[in-house]
Amino acid sequence: MFVRSYKITEPKRFEIFVEDIYSEDILVRPENLAICKADIRYYLGNRDINVLKRKFPMSLIHEGTGVVVRDNSGKMKPGQKVVMLPCIKAECDGTKCLTCVRDDENLLDNYCPESRFRSSNYDGFSKEMINTQSEYLVEIPDSIGEEAVFSELISVGCCAMRRAGLWDKKEKKIAVWGDGIMGYIISLVAKYGVGADVSVVGISPEKLAKIDFADTYFVNDIDSMPNITVAIEAVGGNASASAVNQAIDKLCSGGKIVLCGVSNDNAPINTRMVLEHGLTLMGTTRSVRCDFEKAIELLQIPEFRERILRLVDGIDVVDNINKYYKAFDEASKSQSLGKRIIKLVF
Repeated sequence: MFVRSYKITEPKRFEIFVEDIYSEDILVRPENLAICKADIRYYLGNRDINVLKRKFPMSLIHEGTGVVVRDNSGKMKPGQKVVMLPCIKAECDGTKCLTCVRDDENLLDNYCPESRFRSSNYDGFSKEMINTQSEYLVEIPDSIGEEAVFSELISVGCCAMRRAGLWDKKEKKIAVWGDGIMGYIISLVAKYGVGADVSVVGISPEKLAKIDFADTYFVNDIDSMPNITVAIEAVGGNASASAVNQAIDKLCSGGKIVLCGVSNDNAPINTRMVLEHGLTLMGTTRSVRCDFEKAIELLQIPEFRERILRLVDGIDVVDNINKYYKAFDEASKSQSLGKRIIKLVF
C-alpha cells in the first residue's frame, strides 16, 4: 500500500515521500498531532551535524492520535480513535546487554538501547497512514476529544511518578521546577494522580498565573516555600543546573530529585549537599504503554481534562506541505504555555 509522508531531509527542508507500507497489521490514519521541542531542534538543525546526517530523512512528530482504518485481526473496529504510542520494542533477543532492562518493571522497553522511538531514530507520525500493532495503540473513550493529543506528555509525567515510586507512596509534598508545558503537566499528574500538595517554581508571571491548582513561586523568591520530600526538575536547557541546586537546598534529608528536563550541556550541581543530606537523583524520560493507559485514566477526570484543554491554543488543518512548514515555523517561535494542534489531512 502506497502512502505519502512529510520527511525532513535537512534543517528547514521538508519533502513529500511516497512509500510502500505493509498492510497485514492495523492501519491507522494519523489525525491530531502536536509538535514538541525535540521536533523543533531537528527542524532548526540544533543538533550535532553528524547526528542529523544519521537521522535524516525522517518523518517528525511523536505526539499524536489517529483513527483505525482497518484491523484484519478484528481487535479494533474501523473508526475507533486511538492514541499512537511512539516507543517500539526492540527486536533483539535480550542478550546484547549485560542485564536486559525490558524485564525490569521500573525500566521496561523505554530504556532498552535497542528500542526505537518515533521522530528520534524511527519515522514519526507525519504520514498519510501508519501500520502498527494493537500494543502500540490505546483506545480513546468518547468522553475525550482533541485534548487526547497531550496523552504523550501526560504519560511522560506518569512515567516520572512511576519510576520515582510515587503512585503508592505517602510522599505528598512535591515541588516542580519549570513553568513550561512539561512542568504544568507534571504538576497536574502530581496533583490529580498522586494526590500531592504541589508547589511550582517558575519565571513567567503569565504562565504561573495559569497554574491555579498549585502553590506557585518565582525562581528568585522561594524563601517562603516549605521544605519538600520530592523535587521534579522540568526546566531543561542552561537553567537546569540552577533549578537542581535550588531543589537540593529545599529538600529534606533523604529526599529525591527527579530529572525530567533535557539539557545539552553538563550541569554543575552541589554534590556536597547531596551527600550531606543523603539525597537521591534519578533521571526519567519518555514512557511506555502502562503510562499511556494511566494518562487516559487521568483525562477522564473532569478537572484534570479541563486544565489540559487550556493547553489547546487552536487547531490548524494542515493539508499541504506549505501549511506543514508554517506549523513548524510558528511552533519554533511560540512562547505560549500551550500548543496549536495539527489536524493532518493528505
